[in-house]
Amino acid sequence: MARPTVQDVARTAGVSVGTVSRVLNGSSAVSAAAKEKVKAAINELSYRPLASARDLRRDRTMRVLALAKNLDSLVISEVFRGVGDAAADSGYVSLIAATDGDLDREQQLVDMLRNGSVDGLVIFSPTMPDEDVNTVAEQLSVIQVCEIVDAEAAFGVSIDDRRAAYDITKHLIDTGAKKLAMLAHRGARSGRLREEGFRQALKESGLESDQILFGEGNFGFHAGRDLTKKLLEAKDLPDAVFCGTDVVAAGCVRELTDAGLRVPQDIAVAGFDDSAQAEMCVPELTTVRQPAYEMGRVAFAELLERMTVEGSHRKGRTFLPHELVIRDSTK
Repeated sequence: MARPTVQDVARTAGVSVGTVSRVLNGSSAVSAAAKEKVKAAINELSYRPLASARDLRRDRTMRVLALAKNLDSLVISEVFRGVGDAAADSGYVSLIAATDGDLDREQQLVDMLRNGSVDGLVIFSPTMPDEDVNTVAEQLSVIQVCEIVDAEAAFGVSIDDRRAAYDITKHLIDTGAKKLAMLAHRGARSGRLREEGFRQALKESGLESDQILFGEGNFGFHAGRDLTKKLLEAKDLPDAVFCGTDVVAAGCVRELTDAGLRVPQDIAVAGFDDSAQAEMCVPELTTVRQPAYEMGRVAFAELLERMTVEGSHRKGRTFLPHELVIRDSTK
């Protein structure tokens, strides 16, 4: 008798292969009803998940490529760790590459998918234009994760950046802040969405702010310091500052402290990502926690469905829940 396959489980449960993969990978992005159907089918068929690599088509490389501009942030490393663990659970090897924003290098790596060197591609903040991402995704197995661009053909897995920025801005307002500033970056779509969430929260609260300062290039610790210096040049200092990342927020706190100001007594500061810097900073940073590892696992589950199910080409976005982490920098 032939060994049951992941496709057999999907047919028996009446769900997609991607849903089966998500259940096997422990993803939370599956309804309780679907999870029970899959588990019942696994028991009925005596399916062995660890044999999944042998269930897939023999002409596959069993490799996927995870691509980012750089690998120096906790969010990226956690996303790609999730991709790698989920890939391994399904018998795949994940290859990870950074482009440093070099378009030619990125195109060379994407060509690995075009020429069949890998079966699928997970992209984190691509350098290529949105329309190029869309074209590749229409033809091949491509998933975007976390930092996504406007390419509907490339299904995206992320948090709702606009809502997350809105929520943390509302928190700052609820602590009593009347004049807020933001240290932002428009280099990525997430940065633009966070700016929109910040503005929306101010508008709904009847507040205005002309202090939205935008960083250029490397949006990191030194950018946080430099932008904060510009804030300090203004006569009317803000009550609170929302920073687009924790690293920028750490730079902001350092600059404020060096200027003799107290955080949060004089100016509250909030970051974004809940990275290691959030807890290393003094005071510890209030921030937004992204489920980075889970996003990586969900991204691979979506990619697996594209790679293994004929005609599977779901478009749009999946938003995973974010969480506000309140610490001393805003208390």
